[in-house]
Amino acid sequence: MTLSGALSNAVSGLNANALGTSVLSANIANALNEHYGRRDLILSTDGNQTSGGVRASDIQRFSSPLLNHQKRIAISDHAQKNAFANFAVALENAVGSVDTLTSLSQKLTQFETSLLSAASDPSSQTRLRSVAYSADELASFLRAASDGVQTRRTAADQDIAAAVGQINQHLSQLEGLNNQIMSGRHTGQDTLALQDQRDVVLDQLSEFIPLHVIERESGAVSVFSGQGRTLLDGRAVEFGFARTPTILPHMSVQNGLLSGLLINGEPADTRTMTTLSGGRLSALFDIRDFHSPAAQTKLDGIARDMIERFGPGGPDATILPGSAGVFADDGAAFLAANERGLAGRIDLNVALKPSSDELWRWRDGLYAAAEGEPGESALLIDLRGHILADIPPSSPALATSATSLIRHVEEFASQTATNRVRSNETFEFATTQLAAQKQAIFDKGVNTDQELQKLIALEKSYAANARVVQVVDDMLTELLRI
Repeated sequence: MTLSGALSNAVSGLNANALGTSVLSANIANALNEHYGRRDLILSTDGNQTSGGVRASDIQRFSSPLLNHQKRIAISDHAQKNAFANFAVALENAVGSVDTLTSLSQKLTQFETSLLSAASDPSSQTRLRSVAYSADELASFLRAASDGVQTRRTAADQDIAAAVGQINQHLSQLEGLNNQIMSGRHTGQDTLALQDQRDVVLDQLSEFIPLHVIERESGAVSVFSGQGRTLLDGRAVEFGFARTPTILPHMSVQNGLLSGLLINGEPADTRTMTTLSGGRLSALFDIRDFHSPAAQTKLDGIARDMIERFGPGGPDATILPGSAGVFADDGAAFLAANERGLAGRIDLNVALKPSSDELWRWRDGLYAAAEGEPGESALLIDLRGHILADIPPSSPALATSATSLIRHVEEFASQTATNRVRSNETFEFATTQLAAQKQAIFDKGVNTDQELQKLIALEKSYAANARVVQVVDDMLTELLRI
């Protein structure tokens, strides 16, 4: 081998050492970056040199499509379970658990207790006013619970609008990154950082929709939902949604008062979310269109049962058919056709409110012509008895068997608490699964021990190539002296 050939080989080795050191340094610096793909320098013989030598033929980026797919599915599941868990907590806070003082169950118990206390001394204005206060608080609590449910629906609707905006932004970013990567590959530029950035956007998008990603030979990726709906294949689809400022119980997608989801201007099936189910987006639609209305329906059924127990045909014989009873529908008599949203309208009859000057009507009858004997307690006892009595409910939202009002309330509170516990458990499981998937990718990523070993090998190779350059320089110097 000639001296020039040896020198050329050594220089090519030094260049490869420098590039290899740069790659290893980047790997070590990004060891804790979960979106960083480990780089490996691929070396080959330099066929353009007659004396051989080495050249860097490529820098490969490690990425496992299977592990990435499993991680993104875990991200979607985690986001979905998180939305459900937050809703379950909010609903339980609105209804209250059985063992808390600020709960529907406790408000009903206080009403029952006040009736029992007043029955023991029906002449006491203080005890009659206590009955009025507890009944008024019970109706107020139902209205507040109904408002809480509708607040969650409105919040879910606003979150859907925000999610749609972020989805469109992420899809637009992916389309732009695809174009940059394809252009960079065509012109021979380094696109590895762009691929890292694209993985970040894919992970962000998978929070809303489970993704299936396919990488094309051009370097671009095509993105589909987990159920096969095309989201990006050359061009990104565009999602559309119109936010509703305030949502009331009667509003739904079916009656046109709430917005559905549009994809490229075409309506998507938000009732089943067949092609987009599994992420935060479908969870928000479920909360707005299914879980919240179901809770509202239950509250409306309880409100109807309250009104009917203490209305016409109940313990107070002075309440005639067509008249408002102890509890009214926004001040008027309740009509069976208007059950939807009743929990948000229920109110204590104005004649029985704590501010009334005729609290004796609790004792003598709502529509009694005049005040009766102050020691009469029969009506108060019967009112309390109707809270405990097993009566078949008229509302289809409640169990068909004869049940007490307390039992209806306790079952709803218990179901709400159970759903909260179950939602938290599934969320915790999803959190564990996501952490496991991230750890699996981390284990396949940068191993700093291995990278440092490679760096030591590069240092030795650099020293050997530098020694060759030094020897060639010495030999050339001796030749020049001759």
